[in-house]
Amino acid sequence: MPLPVIGEARELSGPLPGPAKAGSRSFHVWTIGCQMNLADSESLSRRLLAAGYVEAPDLERADIVVLNTCVVRQASEEKVYSKLHELRSWKSPERTIALTGCLVGKEGNALLSRFAHLDAVVPIGDYDPFLRDLEARYDWAQGEPLPAAGRTLVSHYVNVIQGCDHNCTFCIVPKVRGREVHQPLVKVVKECHQAVQQGAREVILLGQNVDDYHDPATGGGLAALVSAVSEIEGLLRVRFMTSHPQDLEPELLKVMAANPKVAHELQLPVQSGDDLILRRMARGYQLRHYLAIVNEARRLMPDLGLYTDVIVGFPGETEEAFLNTRRLLQEVEFDVVHVAQYSPRPGTHAGEKWPDDVPAEVKRRRINDLLQLQREIAARRTARWLGRTAEVLIEGCDQLGRPYGRNRQGKRVTVLRSRVQPGELVAVSVTAATPGHLAGPIVS
Repeated sequence: MPLPVIGEARELSGPLPGPAKAGSRSFHVWTIGCQMNLADSESLSRRLLAAGYVEAPDLERADIVVLNTCVVRQASEEKVYSKLHELRSWKSPERTIALTGCLVGKEGNALLSRFAHLDAVVPIGDYDPFLRDLEARYDWAQGEPLPAAGRTLVSHYVNVIQGCDHNCTFCIVPKVRGREVHQPLVKVVKECHQAVQQGAREVILLGQNVDDYHDPATGGGLAALVSAVSEIEGLLRVRFMTSHPQDLEPELLKVMAANPKVAHELQLPVQSGDDLILRRMARGYQLRHYLAIVNEARRLMPDLGLYTDVIVGFPGETEEAFLNTRRLLQEVEFDVVHVAQYSPRPGTHAGEKWPDDVPAEVKRRRINDLLQLQREIAARRTARWLGRTAEVLIEGCDQLGRPYGRNRQGKRVTVLRSRVQPGELVAVSVTAATPGHLAGPIVS
């Protein structure tokens, strides 16, 4: 199950901490995709910094560029190919172009023959051979301690489970990222502890299906991991994503409700509000099961921030099936809905076995309808914060120099008329609200 996809490609936000040396080779990472891709990019960046390379603020000033790719949607894959074509004019004998991420899982070494200017394809997480090749190419053998804290020095991503054991008929993730591999609990806690020692104040536990996490040694699930991480001294907040309705353990909701460090934010993709479509998607649950989880979560956490994913135009989606999804959004009133238009992905059951039988104009009408509906719902949801106090972890400053962060429910909050530093946990009196944003001064 894919994590919420980042709509635009990202240049990672600001260099990681690391000393610049005279004559240092520089690198730049271009990332598109989900939060796991961002975490992978940060991991590779830390490895490059530890090897003595310096992070360039933009592509033009880099010796090495790494494209971290996504193929969950056709549009994302096309952006990667477009960027590869753009790099033809950037390439020179002294410059290196490498490609990693899900496109490597899908196409492999065939990419090297298709793009003569591409120097390396790097399997997800397998960075050592790439670093050795760079060392040989540039005759470079300098090193530093491995930085652990996240790129913002506030939030730190940790991939606790790679791959997915589900077989959703629309999803290419199991093919490109493989089956589930679970990180030992003690290893995750150690990495989080190191990040906090270096300044992180929040950790975000990631997995394509993070709810299915189990410690290989003890069998403990995500609730046990979240509890263990939350005990780290100096850590202010724990978040996790993305959950699968079939695997969410009831104990996790209880931990979220009882532990003050754990965010009241639940990323719970539903994909469709129609049971027939859910069965064709092989999601493993019916709508009544999904609603039971939502009702229990909101009973325990009335202030819960609830996020979901929806696909429109899946093969066989009738108008009635679409209206069932629309009714679901009206009934549940999610805080955020990531709406995607179905596109067949090679290697998936739906893409290879079923015709893409919903016309493009119908898909566009349906997606626009849901987007408009969700804008109205989101406006009502955020308006409920007016006059309330939000607990905000400061992440940085916006272009106007105003501090911003996220509240415990995952909403972005701008702090007005106050000077606070990244990493501070502050109480904000909400005086303004838009569908995706809150603002107000610090409570005096």
